Amino acid sequence: MRAALLWACLGTWAPLSCAKPAEQPPPAVAPSQAPDDDGGTGRLLRYRSKRLRLSLPLPDGRAWRIDDHSQPELVATHEASRSRVMVTVFNAGQLVGRAQCEDIAKSRNLVPSGDLRPLEDQAAITQGTFDTRIEVALAAEAPDGSLKGHVMAFGGFLRKGYVFVYSTEVSSPSDGSILAARLALARSRVLGGLELDPFDSVARDSEAGPSQTSPR
Repeated sequence: MRAALLWACLGTWAPLSCAKPAEQPPPAVAPSQAPDDDGGTGRLLRYRSKRLRLSLPLPDGRAWRIDDHSQPELVATHEASRSRVMVTVFNAGQLVGRAQCEDIAKSRNLVPSGDLRPLEDQAAITQGTFDTRIEVALAAEAPDGSLKGHVMAFGGFLRKGYVFVYSTEVSSPSDGSILAARLALARSRVLGGLELDPFDSVARDSEAGPSQTSPR
């Protein structure tokens, strides 16, 4: 349902291609292009960050390259689909909500730049208590014809905040259905399955790394 809605929005915005007749369907999605859940089981591999005390579900989990040490943010990249996930959790030093956390993210250059067209923009309670802004947006078509989309969340509770940014890219507007499917999956399964440890939790003894869990 969400993918269909996003594709409808993409279809009304993306410029028409003269190279392809309108009646032709979008190209089939190769398995390496659109990460999906593992083996059709509905399970996603999870990356457990001991440092940030969070658990991040990733479609096609073992194909992601994860940097959880070189910078304050956790950054995961999926080369085959030109996708990237950035997550950070921080102590704001003051009471914060979604607006303050978004301002902090912008001050740290964590938010995609440029003119973004929103497909979804809502306030919600995430993680049980976090006042959060969730936005799904499209960037303007690049000079080479490529399109990029983003799923973003900015959440705050008391003095704790988090930022989530998923970005993915396709080669042309004719791949709009692929872009829509990726954004829908990131919105519902990756952001929707993100788990932050409670305030009073103790860091676990296990090392950070991927593990399979129940469907989310």
